Amino acid sequence: MPAALLGTAVALAAAVSGAQPAIAEPSSAPQTADKPECSIGLSCRFIPAAYAQTDPSKPAAYGNYHKADRPRDGDDIRYIVIHDTEERYDRAIARFQDPHARVSTHYLIRSSDGEITQLVHTKDIAHQAGNYWFNMHSIGIEHEGVLADGAHWYTEAMYQSSARLVRYLAARYHIPLDREHILGHEEIPGTTPAGVAAMHYDPGPYWDWAHYFDLLGAPLRGASSDGVALLAAHFADPPVLTIAPRFAKNAEPLRSCTTQGCTDLPAQGSNVIYLRTEPRADAPLVGDPALHPDGSPGTTWVADWSARAVAGQSFVVAARRGKWTAIWFGGRLAWLESRAGAPGYGPLVTPRPGRSAIPVYGTAYPEADAYPATVPVTTVVPLQYTIPAGQLYFGVEPHRSDYYYAEFDGGTMPGYHTLVLGDRRFVEISFNHRHAFVDAADVVIVR
Repeated sequence: MPAALLGTAVALAAAVSGAQPAIAEPSSAPQTADKPECSIGLSCRFIPAAYAQTDPSKPAAYGNYHKADRPRDGDDIRYIVIHDTEERYDRAIARFQDPHARVSTHYLIRSSDGEITQLVHTKDIAHQAGNYWFNMHSIGIEHEGVLADGAHWYTEAMYQSSARLVRYLAARYHIPLDREHILGHEEIPGTTPAGVAAMHYDPGPYWDWAHYFDLLGAPLRGASSDGVALLAAHFADPPVLTIAPRFAKNAEPLRSCTTQGCTDLPAQGSNVIYLRTEPRADAPLVGDPALHPDGSPGTTWVADWSARAVAGQSFVVAARRGKWTAIWFGGRLAWLESRAGAPGYGPLVTPRPGRSAIPVYGTAYPEADAYPATVPVTTVVPLQYTIPAGQLYFGVEPHRSDYYYAEFDGGTMPGYHTLVLGDRRFVEISFNHRHAFVDAADVVIVR
């Protein structure tokens, strides 16, 4: 097993056993109010996002980010989240400068030429992923574009500029260049059951993850060489499948829907693989309880991520039948044609013996007893999913529970800018279309 994955497996095992893995402290370079944080040679500028109260009588009513001092304050940066704006470059900048919008991003990249505008310093927490735990630990990069027209907006200049920026940030903050740490916004889970259906689904099916990782100098595993496949097969028992469609030839059907009706999107390359309830091409698509609470199947609507797996995501193989492969996906079996994947590898997580099913979470916040009196408790809420006994999921990373409390600087609330660390441990997994968490006490590491 490669050293990086061996380290992940050891850390996951430590998390499940209760031991705390060592955490490297990345360095934090000095930041100034007017100097963008970019690698040399990139066209970058700094235009600050709004940081202002919208109602002085309410300390929590302000936008568009939290001031922090990452990672020196203990709140480490672990991920980079890829977004698209769904609006023009200049309009997006204007929106991030309006504190009533209450949204922001660290960086914004223009489609036509790859120009980069930084709006929030990387040490601060941008309101960008729709999940505060991931906001705490990530850097957000918006890309000018409309995801349903991705092939038009996602230009080579944009890909090149974005990849150079990500390489710089990954090196600075020691972020692994893999699909478990370079995430699409669409892979971020909701924090509560009510919020899952409203989570965003960008950068969408037309973002070419394989090409992007080639530019990062870290080709997606299983997508490049026989050596990778042979190595993966050697360590895969039970096997892991990494989604690896050939983007240019993978023209899966997609529809754009409004209140006026649905239209078929033009056939074009995509990162999407559809998952079905049975091993046949005419079987219904897998549904999701958040988007289809009535139990109806998923659809090809571009906003319906129920039955979609995306390039670079990894899942555990549960069965094979002819040219079809079943994976554990969102608490159930889901079938895809074997041509759509390649062998993968890594640690596997399953419910601890004696558990008939275990809950799934969207955050890794601490237990209530860990919060000091000056910090309001933020409760971890189970989502509308469970993992039944016998199912296995790809283990991404262990986490000690934490929560960074922030209020508007200059406010009167005590305790803001406090990092709360809990004793509770979680394991992050590749669950369905999105990542999720399970309590380390509920699972064991199979491999």
